Amino acid sequence: MKHLIIGTAGHVDHGKTALIKALTNFDCDTHKEEKERGITINLGFTHLDLPSGESVGIVDVPGHKDFIKTMVAGAYGIDIVLLVVAADSGIMPQTREHLQIIEMLGVQKGIVVLNKADLVDEEMLELAELEVVEFLEDTSLKNAPIIPVSSHTGSGIEKLVNEIEKLIPDIHEKEPTDRFRMYIDRIFNVKGIGFVVTGSVLEGQISQGGELYLLPGKAKKIKIRNIERHGETTDKVFVGDRAALNLAGLKFEDYSRGMVLCNKPLEETEMVDATCTLFDETTVLKIWSNVIFYTGTFECSARMHLLNKDELITGETAIVQIHLSRPAVLVNKDRFIIRNTSNDLTYGGGTIIDSKPLHHKRRTEKVITELTELVDATLNSDKLINLIKIELSKSNVPVYASVIAEMIHKSLEEIIFECEENKNKDVSVFRSKEKVILLRSERDRYYHDQVLEEIGQYHLKNPILDNGLETIDFYGKFGFGNNEAGKLYLELLMERIRQEGMIKKVENSWALMNHQVKIDSKTQSQLEWIEKMIRAVGMEKPMPSDIEEMAHSERINKERLKMMIKYLGKQGKLVFHDGDYIHRAIVDQCRKQLLEKIANKEDGINEKEFREMINGTKKLVQMLLGIFIEEGTVSKPTFYILITDKGKQWLKNN
Repeated sequence: MKHLIIGTAGHVDHGKTALIKALTNFDCDTHKEEKERGITINLGFTHLDLPSGESVGIVDVPGHKDFIKTMVAGAYGIDIVLLVVAADSGIMPQTREHLQIIEMLGVQKGIVVLNKADLVDEEMLELAELEVVEFLEDTSLKNAPIIPVSSHTGSGIEKLVNEIEKLIPDIHEKEPTDRFRMYIDRIFNVKGIGFVVTGSVLEGQISQGGELYLLPGKAKKIKIRNIERHGETTDKVFVGDRAALNLAGLKFEDYSRGMVLCNKPLEETEMVDATCTLFDETTVLKIWSNVIFYTGTFECSARMHLLNKDELITGETAIVQIHLSRPAVLVNKDRFIIRNTSNDLTYGGGTIIDSKPLHHKRRTEKVITELTELVDATLNSDKLINLIKIELSKSNVPVYASVIAEMIHKSLEEIIFECEENKNKDVSVFRSKEKVILLRSERDRYYHDQVLEEIGQYHLKNPILDNGLETIDFYGKFGFGNNEAGKLYLELLMERIRQEGMIKKVENSWALMNHQVKIDSKTQSQLEWIEKMIRAVGMEKPMPSDIEEMAHSERINKERLKMMIKYLGKQGKLVFHDGDYIHRAIVDQCRKQLLEKIANKEDGINEKEFREMINGTKKLVQMLLGIFIEEGTVSKPTFYILITDKGKQWLKNN
């Protein structure tokens, strides 16, 4: 069984509702005001059971120009259009407007119903058919069958049903996805049952007992009590069905028109990139335009920014960024309609190509090129690699493949396969155990070259150090501080560059393979002077600011001093603790004095006794104790300093 929806379209009073009644014996004008005015105001819903056993949903839309937004809501998601033209009136303004909207919403199959055939003679009927043929010449309904009918007498209705049945095998059902989505077009409270909502299923499937989210909102879960399809209870509905859902956990105040039911908590957006085609002949849109934006049952005012054109004229298509006045839940490939702010003229419409874009403040050539690729990727399903490339370009940092899969609603396997198989190799794939990381190949080359550049610059500034930069040093340089995928990628990158023979591991750092320490006579002299100054501090804690000031007087700048301090540390001349340093000779001298003092003292000595013993400052004593405790030669469980087994061994060896 196929899951399809038929929708009507056409000018007001051309008999759309009467036609549906003749087809189904159901009157879609159910409201008192509709009966009084003789026109459809709200959407009407029913179904048609075909002789073959197929059952298709039917949506009846209003034809009056004042209710175009309702027409758009009804036409959204239909598979077959019945374009109704009154034989005694011919093509009228809303006939044209409705057909333009239908085409913009992606409906490709339809039948032209030449209604009220009983009110004209053979010649008038033939002229009406010719007018329709000419009208449809450049449209998606160019080859659509034209069926004269009379909703009043029933003439032609059987033939119309047969044409509908013949058309059904040509309709390609929408691709199944794991995401269920449905705009709510009606909500009502049934006594003893609770809230019921109706809508056309746009994506996926859902079963009785399943849970949904009402979006945009707080993503509160709502449970499905019961499901109806075409007036019959069922346990499941699919994309292409008209559905009525009885929901538990829904409150009327939670709902506002334009909300979506979804089985996943999709993010809301207030900005989209899209293509937009203008079909009103009286309008020229400039770079910025104020419009009303319609998609499904959602409606809001918006600002539309042309990105690849300076103006948009009839029949042309532009890439645009649309700034919505309120949050919406939208996905790529959603169709939309735009109207003027007075809501009395339909400008055109288009397709969303990115529901979560960057804000394009400038219309640069790079932006336009990337968006042109994105249009191609979105509108052509065989261009998945372009969708991946665009998502990766938004942040230009390594991203887990699973994140990209979720962004563009594809399986992880599809994403990985596409990236590994694409011939252009625009996207690089990196694997680490169960993790798969994606990155634009050009960005991978940048990081590769930048690693070598940064290490080379470090060596230029620190020629007397044999070490280089640690992996962690690149976190900040590359913006990977909060990017776990980036950190993992960096580990893989460093190992790859090492295997290429370009870098080597020195302690915990990476140095260039050909790097060698170079110390000239001037540098050697400065090193000896700095060591002498630090040792001369004696029993006071060295103050880096004082050392810097003395070094400055010797024309040793801060960066060079920092390098020399590191070198002296690596040579074992200095000991570092908590960001400070002290000469090793002082440390060794004081350690020996302390250990000899407490070696035979079971209770040890306190900090004050140690300070008096070495005649040092309080800060120096605290630093020395920190060093001794850290190296394990003493312990200080209370106020007293005790020798450890390691301390006894040190004393024995020294």
